[in-house]
Amino acid sequence: MKKKFTGLWPAMVTPFDSTGKPSLPALEQLVELFVKQGLDGIYLTGSTGQWPLLTVAERIAIMECVIGSAKGRLPVMAHVGAVTTSDAVLLAKEAARLGADAVSSVAPIYYPHSEAVVFEHYRQIGKATDLPFYAYHLSIVNPAAIGAKAYAEKLMTIPNLAGMKITDVNLYLFGLIQTGTQHKLELFSGADEVMCQAVLCGAIGAIGTFYNLWGPSCKSARQAMVDGKVDVAGRFMLKFQTAISRVIESGSVWSFIRAAMQQKYQIDIGVPRAPLGLADKAWNEDHVREIVNLVDQALTAE
Repeated sequence: MKKKFTGLWPAMVTPFDSTGKPSLPALEQLVELFVKQGLDGIYLTGSTGQWPLLTVAERIAIMECVIGSAKGRLPVMAHVGAVTTSDAVLLAKEAARLGADAVSSVAPIYYPHSEAVVFEHYRQIGKATDLPFYAYHLSIVNPAAIGAKAYAEKLMTIPNLAGMKITDVNLYLFGLIQTGTQHKLELFSGADEVMCQAVLCGAIGAIGTFYNLWGPSCKSARQAMVDGKVDVAGRFMLKFQTAISRVIESGSVWSFIRAAMQQKYQIDIGVPRAPLGLADKAWNEDHVREIVNLVDQALTAE
């Protein structure tokens, strides 16, 4: 039997309509796209899904729409991290009620918190449901404040903890957590830039932003790495990293993703909720096509 929590999962974008509200029809289109492409799961309302800019009610509506549309064809992991612990617990319970397959959460944000607070926050989310819980380590927001060994030991005390999403290009930390937890956790790599490299550190899957756009190509490249075809995966990653770099360095990431999704799939994800995208510039269609093709053709390039 195929393992449920493995493979390539897009960190699903949250599309918005012309009134600035989450677009449920576009969400349904994205679910159908990912099912048709044979991707392995959906990570919902994470950073790419703009969770800090959504209300709790909007996040519940998004969960209901996506889980209902998926109809069990793809597992759905709902990110329930929130500014308050009570909101995170409520979202976890709603995710369970709606039929999510797992929940995930970042550490508490904004205020500086002690490690005791961070792990108590995780503990309350973990015990809120019987769903598998995946802690979300996002290094640019919450760098690890304690050593990897102590981090791993504390993680193992969280109720229902099944694994982690580790978004960090520092794969040394990834490896230390893997060994520190004695390989008992399912670890997803969250940094698209090191998707294939993380396989060497024991990543059982990858969750990321650009898989919304390049899901099939990234899945094939990652599988090549799993199968030991390092030369194939390596060539792909150099092209993929170049494309990511060009998009990030443009300063207009959100407008690129919107333009590329429209061009490639005819799905309009709309304008992100401000302040995201406020300074984004429009992309030239030819430039978008060039970057899209750079990745799409990476597996077939000599």
